[in-house]
Amino acid sequence: MKLELKVGIAVLMSIAIIIGGIMWGKGYRLNAKRYEISVLFTNTGGLEVGANVLANGVVKGRVKHIDFQQGYVRVTAKLDDDVILFTDYLATIESPTVMAGQVLSLYTGTSLQRLTNYVDLKGSDPQGMAAVMIKLQDFTGRIEVTLNRLDSVLLDAHAIMGDTANQANLSRLMSGAAGVAEQSNELLRDNRQALEASLRDLRAAMAAARELAESLNGRSDGTMARVDSALSELTGVAGEVRTLVSNLNSDQSSIGLLMNDDEFYRKLNATLTEVDSLSYHLRTVGLRHKIVLF
Repeated sequence: MKLELKVGIAVLMSIAIIIGGIMWGKGYRLNAKRYEISVLFTNTGGLEVGANVLANGVVKGRVKHIDFQQGYVRVTAKLDDDVILFTDYLATIESPTVMAGQVLSLYTGTSLQRLTNYVDLKGSDPQGMAAVMIKLQDFTGRIEVTLNRLDSVLLDAHAIMGDTANQANLSRLMSGAAGVAEQSNELLRDNRQALEASLRDLRAAMAAARELAESLNGRSDGTMARVDSALSELTGVAGEVRTLVSNLNSDQSSIGLLMNDDEFYRKLNATLTEVDSLSYHLRTVGLRHKIVLF
């Protein structure tokens, strides 16, 4: 009797362990605080009631209901209370492994602005096999078009290269190019020293021109200073000439009177005549008579 009791207890413990493991794997939590959310999809991709809810890849809840709501599919789930969704969340349906089936995946977001309403959140439809096959077919069609174009190009190239005239022309072209390259190499080899000498002369000429420019720049400063001084002196001379001309034209100067007053000129001419007469008299007669000038 005791042996049967021990066997029964062992079996019950094994069953409890198996049930506990299944519950843990399926996401069941005892005494876990959860809240309810609902997500709207246009296609759930085969998601079933009881499927796990993953929050950033961690099992954090279970799907409770799936029903239709005005052309959409509403997925209602229970989510652990420690999961916080932000405004930049993402809700979709994925298949983590080939054998695990579909799960509701939530990516909580990083905007730090928490959601205030968890009812009828917008979900992103899953990429099921049908969508994958459509994309694969489209990709295959593009590959086929590309291969057809490549085949056409190869056919054209084969037709061009298969023509004996084109082959002869291409051969002559390649031979000519090879000859030009060889002649260029020979020309460079034969004239290498001359080119190097020309480059050295050019560098020397550039250095001499640079020194000449620096020298001219240094001299130009002194030359400009002397030119400025000469211009200043010419300006002063010009002022003095203007003053002299002004005095000559003035009626207050003797020269001005001589130039502008006819009476003054007549009297001066008469005086000079008398002086000339007196000089002649003195030379011929002497000082024996009284001299009256006016």
